[in-house]
Amino acid sequence: MLRKSIAAAAVVLLAALAVSAQPPQAMKGYELYSWKVKGRWHYAVLAGTNRAKSYEEIISPDNQRIGIAALKAELQKLPRGAELFWMSAAHANVVKPRAKGSPVLELPSRKRIKRIKADCDKLGIKLSLS
Repeated sequence: MLRKSIAAAAVVLLAALAVSAQPPQAMKGYELYSWKVKGRWHYAVLAGTNRAKSYEEIISPDNQRIGIAALKAELQKLPRGAELFWMSAAHANVVKPRAKGSPVLELPSRKRIKRIKADCDKLGIKLSLS
């Protein structure tokens, strides 16, 4: 009886570990933001939610990835089949700081977008421009 209980507990533990090893699937997909600073593209990938993201949250050093290689590494963490919405600008209710030199959320060139879209396709991520 004790062996059966231990075996059952081990199975449950292994199943829990397998589930926790996978990145969580965002219910509302993911949002991608981009902006340019001193000639370098910065990106932020955030879980989609019903609430609007603040400008500070989007450009936070914790969320930003600099360059395509860093973005690709972040995209590789997303589950296959994830939906990624590339936001052309912040939500309407996000107020951009008026400080001179503050980054402007924008899309890069078509060539760069195509390259990132190709990376998403290889990873099984559905990229849409919003």
